[in-house]
Amino acid sequence: MSEVNELVEFYKIAAGMADIQEKGNFLPDMSTKEGYEASKRFVLDITTPTRTKLDKAHKTAKQYWKVGGQNVDKKKNEIMDLLVDIQKPHQEAYKEFDQIAKDKKLKFEADIQDKINGFYDFKFLVDINVTTSDEMASIINSCGETDTVSGFYHRQKDAEAAKHETMIILNDCLMSIVSRETETKRQEDLAEENRLRQIQIDEQQEAMRLQQEEMDRKQEEFDRVENEAAAKAQHEADEKQRLIDEANRAEQEKQQAIEREEYAKQQSELAADQAREDEAQRQYNERIEKEAAAAKREANKAHNRKINRAIVKVLVDNGISEDDAIKMVTLAAQKQLPQLTINY
Repeated sequence: MSEVNELVEFYKIAAGMADIQEKGNFLPDMSTKEGYEASKRFVLDITTPTRTKLDKAHKTAKQYWKVGGQNVDKKKNEIMDLLVDIQKPHQEAYKEFDQIAKDKKLKFEADIQDKINGFYDFKFLVDINVTTSDEMASIINSCGETDTVSGFYHRQKDAEAAKHETMIILNDCLMSIVSRETETKRQEDLAEENRLRQIQIDEQQEAMRLQQEEMDRKQEEFDRVENEAAAKAQHEADEKQRLIDEANRAEQEKQQAIEREEYAKQQSELAADQAREDEAQRQYNERIEKEAAAAKREANKAHNRKINRAIVKVLVDNGISEDDAIKMVTLAAQKQLPQLTINY
């Protein structure tokens, strides 16, 4: 094998460098698919295969011509550096474009995550001790009406899960607020009824006082008339005066008896009214207590459902089917699984 034949491939590559350099004398727009592919294909289809051929030709030439190995190495390095310089602007261009695309994708994912986090932000609109049930219902409606499809792309299931979790929390808050408002309304209604009943009692007592004053006034007027009549009739005979006095006393006793009877009747009617009011109050208190107990039972059921759903979610997340997870939680809640209980 002659020296020329062993080196022909090596020098052929060296001779073709001008052509490769000319082919790489461009830098297209990386924002277009054609420009991006042009630079990338130049590196993958021209410079990279040439570098591979150069390495192979270098080894062949060096094996044959050991004496001139150092010269071959030097030439190879020069050609390799030239190839690196030729491909550098293309390589840097499409790598820069790759980084821009990567940054764009990261921002795209971050924007979707911000939208998902928006569901959790609904929780911060609630103050359990201040927010009203109407305000809470409005918040729940706003969350429920929020779209989980548009703009979420491949994270749609994550958006639905965040919305579902938030809706559970918001509904639990609504139950607590309704319970609080029910108790507050009951206390306010009870206080108002007590106030109105006290006003009625005060009015009745005032009416009785005025009635007593009127009776006293009549009695005083009666006594005044009697005294005047007695003074005027003093000159009449003692017997006539005695008969008149007796007649007057009989009339007075009769009138007083009538008035006492009327007063007793009024007292009886007042007592009956008071008894009816007491019975109505007792029935109202009993109804309010039953309603409060029912609300408490419903709140407890909602709490238990929340715990059960959380347990089912953990079991499903760990590979257990949803039906099996529900069955396990149901048996545990019914205390049919030995050594396994649910702490609510």
